Amino acid sequence: MERSEIHKRFEVALKALDETSAFLLSHESLRAEVSFKGRNDYVTAADSMAEKMIRQIILSSFPDDLILGEEYGGKSGHSRRWIVDPIDGTVDFMASFPCYTISIAYEDEEGLAFGAIAVPRQNEVFIAIRGEGAFLNGKPIHTDEREDVSESLALLVPPHRDHSRMDGYMARMRRFYDLFSDMRSVGSAALSLCYVACGRCASYYELGLHIYDCAAGIVIVREAGGQVTLLSDDEASIDIVATSSAVHGRVLGLLDD
Repeated sequence: MERSEIHKRFEVALKALDETSAFLLSHESLRAEVSFKGRNDYVTAADSMAEKMIRQIILSSFPDDLILGEEYGGKSGHSRRWIVDPIDGTVDFMASFPCYTISIAYEDEEGLAFGAIAVPRQNEVFIAIRGEGAFLNGKPIHTDEREDVSESLALLVPPHRDHSRMDGYMARMRRFYDLFSDMRSVGSAALSLCYVACGRCASYYELGLHIYDCAAGIVIVREAGGQVTLLSDDEASIDIVATSSAVHGRVLGLLDD
Protein backbone atom coordinates (compact mmCIF):
# COMPACT_ATOMS: atom_id res chain seq x y z
CA MET A 1 0.00 0.00 0.00
CA GLU A 2 1.23 3.50 -0.79
CA ARG A 3 2.55 5.42 2.22
CA SER A 4 0.02 8.21 1.67
CA GLU A 5 -2.82 5.71 2.08
CA ILE A 6 -1.27 4.36 5.26
CA HIS A 7 -1.02 7.87 6.68
CA LYS A 8 -4.66 8.60 5.85
CA ARG A 9 -5.71 5.55 7.82
CA PHE A 10 -3.34 6.41 10.63
CA GLU A 11 -5.02 9.81 11.06
CA VAL A 12 -8.38 8.06 11.30
CA ALA A 13 -6.94 5.70 13.91
CA LEU A 14 -5.86 8.68 16.02
CA LYS A 15 -9.35 10.16 15.73
CA ALA A 16 -10.84 6.85 16.86
CA LEU A 17 -8.46 6.65 19.82
CA ASP A 18 -9.31 10.18 20.90
CA GLU A 19 -13.08 9.79 20.70
CA THR A 20 -13.11 6.32 22.24
CA SER A 21 -10.86 7.41 25.10
CA ALA A 22 -13.24 10.25 25.92
CA PHE A 23 -16.18 7.85 25.78
CA LEU A 24 -14.60 5.31 28.13
CA LEU A 25 -13.49 7.93 30.64
CA SER A 26 -17.02 9.28 30.81
CA HIS A 27 -18.70 5.87 30.93
CA GLU A 28 -16.63 3.87 33.38
CA SER A 29 -19.84 2.93 35.21
CA LEU A 30 -20.40 0.47 32.35
CA ARG A 31 -17.73 -1.72 33.95
CA ALA A 32 -20.50 -3.17 36.12
CA GLU A 33 -22.36 -4.62 33.10
CA VAL A 34 -20.36 -7.82 32.60
CA SER A 35 -20.84 -10.94 30.48
CA PHE A 36 -18.68 -14.06 30.32
CA LYS A 37 -17.05 -15.32 27.12
CA GLY A 38 -15.05 -18.12 28.74
CA ARG A 39 -12.82 -18.96 31.69
CA ASN A 40 -11.42 -15.68 33.03
CA ASP A 41 -12.59 -14.01 29.81
CA TYR A 42 -15.03 -11.16 30.29
CA VAL A 43 -16.73 -8.49 28.23
CA THR A 44 -18.43 -5.34 29.50
CA ALA A 45 -21.05 -3.20 27.83
CA ALA A 46 -18.27 -0.67 27.26
CA ASP A 47 -16.21 -3.15 25.18
CA SER A 48 -19.05 -3.63 22.72
CA MET A 49 -19.99 0.04 22.55
CA ALA A 50 -16.39 1.15 22.11
CA GLU A 51 -15.80 -1.28 19.25
CA LYS A 52 -18.96 -0.09 17.51
CA MET A 53 -17.69 3.48 17.83
CA ILE A 54 -14.29 2.60 16.37
CA ARG A 55 -15.85 0.69 13.50
CA GLN A 56 -18.16 3.58 12.65
CA ILE A 57 -15.25 6.05 12.60
CA ILE A 58 -13.18 3.79 10.36
CA LEU A 59 -15.97 2.91 7.96
CA SER A 60 -17.14 6.51 7.63
CA SER A 61 -13.79 7.25 5.96
CA PHE A 62 -13.01 3.86 4.42
CA PRO A 63 -16.32 2.07 3.87
CA ASP A 64 -14.76 -0.83 1.97
CA ASP A 65 -12.01 -1.61 4.50
CA LEU A 66 -12.00 -4.89 6.40
CA ILE A 67 -11.94 -4.87 10.20
CA LEU A 68 -11.04 -7.63 12.65
CA GLY A 69 -12.21 -6.74 16.15
CA GLU A 70 -12.32 -8.60 19.44
CA GLU A 71 -16.04 -8.24 20.00
CA TYR A 72 -17.49 -8.45 16.49
CA GLY A 73 -14.96 -10.60 14.68
CA GLY A 74 -14.14 -10.01 11.03
CA LYS A 75 -11.37 -10.85 8.61
CA SER A 76 -8.83 -13.46 9.68
CA GLY A 77 -5.62 -14.22 7.82
CA HIS A 78 -3.10 -11.78 6.40
CA SER A 79 -4.40 -9.08 4.06
CA ARG A 80 -5.32 -5.41 4.13
CA ARG A 81 -7.29 -5.03 7.35
CA TRP A 82 -7.72 -3.09 10.56
CA ILE A 83 -7.11 -4.98 13.82
CA VAL A 84 -9.00 -3.52 16.78
CA ASP A 85 -9.20 -4.22 20.50
CA PRO A 86 -11.62 -1.69 22.02
CA ILE A 87 -10.51 -2.44 25.58
CA ASP A 88 -7.37 -4.48 26.07
CA GLY A 89 -7.37 -5.20 29.78
CA THR A 90 -11.09 -5.61 30.38
CA VAL A 91 -10.49 -6.91 33.91
CA ASP A 92 -8.49 -3.74 34.61
CA PHE A 93 -11.43 -1.70 33.33
CA MET A 94 -13.86 -3.72 35.47
CA ALA A 95 -11.72 -3.11 38.57
CA SER A 96 -11.10 0.59 37.82
CA PHE A 97 -7.43 -0.31 37.52
CA PRO A 98 -5.86 2.38 35.31
CA CYS A 99 -3.93 0.16 32.86
CA TYR A 100 -6.61 -0.68 30.30
CA THR A 101 -5.94 0.41 26.72
CA ILE A 102 -7.50 0.93 23.30
CA SER A 103 -5.49 -0.75 20.54
CA ILE A 104 -5.75 -0.15 16.79
CA ALA A 105 -3.45 -1.54 14.10
CA TYR A 106 -3.49 -1.74 10.32
CA GLU A 107 -2.01 -4.50 8.20
CA ASP A 108 -1.24 -4.44 4.48
CA GLU A 109 0.55 -6.77 2.06
CA GLU A 110 3.91 -6.03 3.68
CA GLY A 111 2.74 -6.80 7.21
CA LEU A 112 1.77 -4.55 10.09
CA ALA A 113 1.80 -0.96 8.83
CA PHE A 114 1.04 1.00 12.00
CA GLY A 115 -0.03 0.67 15.59
CA ALA A 116 -1.74 3.17 17.87
CA ILE A 117 -2.50 2.54 21.55
CA ALA A 118 -4.20 4.86 24.01
CA VAL A 119 -4.08 4.53 27.80
CA PRO A 120 -7.04 6.76 28.72
CA ARG A 121 -6.56 6.89 32.49
CA GLN A 122 -2.87 7.75 32.13
CA ASN A 123 -3.29 10.24 29.27
CA GLU A 124 -0.71 8.41 27.17
CA VAL A 125 -0.79 7.59 23.46
CA PHE A 126 1.83 5.28 21.94
CA ILE A 127 2.14 5.26 18.14
CA ALA A 128 4.34 3.86 15.39
CA ILE A 129 4.24 3.74 11.60
CA ARG A 130 6.40 1.19 9.83
CA GLY A 131 9.77 2.73 9.05
CA GLU A 132 9.10 5.97 10.91
CA GLY A 133 9.94 5.24 14.56
CA ALA A 134 7.85 5.02 17.71
CA PHE A 135 6.49 7.82 19.89
CA LEU A 136 4.84 8.46 23.25
CA ASN A 137 2.73 11.61 23.34
CA GLY A 138 4.67 12.92 20.36
CA LYS A 139 8.17 12.24 21.73
CA PRO A 140 10.44 9.51 20.31
CA ILE A 141 10.84 6.37 22.41
CA HIS A 142 13.37 3.56 22.34
CA THR A 143 13.85 0.27 24.11
CA ASP A 144 16.32 0.07 26.98
CA GLU A 145 19.36 -1.53 25.35
CA ARG A 146 21.50 -2.09 28.42
CA GLU A 147 22.95 -5.59 28.33
CA ASP A 148 22.95 -5.86 32.11
CA VAL A 149 19.28 -6.21 33.06
CA SER A 150 19.87 -7.24 36.66
CA GLU A 151 18.18 -4.00 37.75
CA SER A 152 15.45 -4.13 35.10
CA LEU A 153 11.86 -5.35 35.19
CA ALA A 154 10.32 -8.16 33.15
CA LEU A 155 6.60 -8.38 32.43
CA LEU A 156 5.36 -11.95 32.88
CA VAL A 157 1.73 -13.03 32.64
CA PRO A 158 0.78 -16.55 33.78
CA PRO A 159 -1.68 -18.46 31.53
CA HIS A 160 -4.74 -17.56 33.59
CA ARG A 161 -7.17 -18.86 30.93
CA ASP A 162 -5.42 -22.20 30.44
CA HIS A 163 -4.18 -23.62 33.72
CA SER A 164 -2.94 -26.77 31.97
CA ARG A 165 0.08 -24.71 30.84
CA MET A 166 0.82 -23.33 34.29
CA ASP A 167 3.50 -25.77 35.49
CA GLY A 168 5.76 -25.26 32.49
CA TYR A 169 5.22 -21.52 32.65
CA MET A 170 6.17 -21.31 36.32
CA ALA A 171 9.40 -23.19 35.66
CA ARG A 172 10.31 -20.63 32.98
CA MET A 173 9.33 -17.77 35.27
CA ARG A 174 11.86 -19.01 37.80
CA ARG A 175 14.59 -18.64 35.19
CA PHE A 176 13.56 -15.03 34.54
CA TYR A 177 14.35 -14.23 38.17
CA ASP A 178 17.97 -15.22 37.57
CA LEU A 179 18.27 -12.55 34.87
CA PHE A 180 15.97 -9.69 35.88
CA SER A 181 15.44 -7.75 39.08
CA ASP A 182 11.70 -8.33 39.45
CA MET A 183 8.47 -9.16 37.62
CA ARG A 184 5.23 -7.28 36.92
CA SER A 185 1.90 -7.89 35.18
CA VAL A 186 -0.18 -4.89 34.16
CA GLY A 187 -3.20 -6.72 32.73
CA SER A 188 -2.96 -5.46 29.15
CA ALA A 189 -0.85 -7.06 26.42
CA ALA A 190 -0.91 -3.83 24.43
CA LEU A 191 0.40 -1.81 27.37
CA SER A 192 3.01 -4.44 28.19
CA LEU A 193 4.42 -4.10 24.67
CA CYS A 194 4.41 -0.32 24.98
CA TYR A 195 6.30 -0.53 28.26
CA VAL A 196 9.02 -2.56 26.55
CA ALA A 197 9.06 -0.06 23.67
CA CYS A 198 9.64 2.95 25.91
CA GLY A 199 12.19 1.23 28.16
CA ARG A 200 10.11 0.92 31.31
CA CYS A 201 10.62 -2.83 31.14
CA ALA A 202 13.20 -4.86 29.25
CA SER A 203 11.13 -7.96 28.47
CA TYR A 204 7.56 -9.24 28.14
CA TYR A 205 6.37 -12.85 27.87
CA GLU A 206 2.80 -14.15 27.64
CA LEU A 207 0.94 -17.18 26.34
CA GLY A 208 -2.34 -17.56 24.50
CA LEU A 209 -2.97 -14.09 23.09
CA HIS A 210 -5.13 -13.15 20.12
CA ILE A 211 -3.82 -11.03 17.28
CA TYR A 212 -5.97 -8.06 18.33
CA ASP A 213 -4.27 -8.08 21.75
CA CYS A 214 -0.82 -7.52 20.35
CA ALA A 215 -0.83 -6.30 16.72
CA ALA A 216 -0.47 -2.58 17.46
CA GLY A 217 2.08 -3.18 20.19
CA ILE A 218 4.25 -5.32 17.94
CA VAL A 219 4.69 -2.42 15.52
CA ILE A 220 5.51 -0.06 18.36
CA VAL A 221 8.17 -2.35 19.88
CA ARG A 222 9.86 -2.99 16.54
CA GLU A 223 9.88 0.69 15.60
CA ALA A 224 11.34 1.50 19.03
CA GLY A 225 14.32 -0.76 18.31
CA GLY A 226 13.16 -3.89 20.09
CA GLN A 227 12.47 -7.40 18.89
CA VAL A 228 9.31 -9.49 18.94
CA THR A 229 9.11 -13.25 18.43
CA LEU A 230 5.77 -15.02 18.00
CA LEU A 231 6.19 -18.58 19.18
CA SER A 232 3.02 -19.74 17.41
CA ASP A 233 1.30 -18.72 14.18
CA ASP A 234 -2.32 -19.30 15.23
CA GLU A 235 -3.90 -15.84 15.46
CA ALA A 236 -6.26 -17.12 18.17
CA SER A 237 -3.46 -18.46 20.40
CA ILE A 238 -0.23 -16.49 20.18
CA ASP A 239 2.71 -17.00 22.52
CA ILE A 240 4.79 -13.84 22.43
CA VAL A 241 8.21 -12.63 23.56
CA ALA A 242 9.11 -8.94 23.23
CA THR A 243 12.37 -7.49 24.48
CA SER A 244 15.08 -4.99 23.88
CA SER A 245 17.39 -6.16 21.12
CA ALA A 246 20.24 -6.49 23.61
CA VAL A 247 18.67 -9.38 25.52
CA HIS A 248 16.37 -11.05 23.00
CA GLY A 249 18.53 -14.11 22.47
CA ARG A 250 19.09 -14.61 26.18
CA VAL A 251 15.37 -14.33 26.93
CA LEU A 252 14.49 -16.84 24.22
CA GLY A 253 17.02 -19.17 25.83
CA LEU A 254 15.08 -19.02 29.10
CA LEU A 255 12.09 -20.61 27.37
CA ASP A 256 13.84 -23.83 26.35
CA ASP A 257 12.27 -26.71 28.26
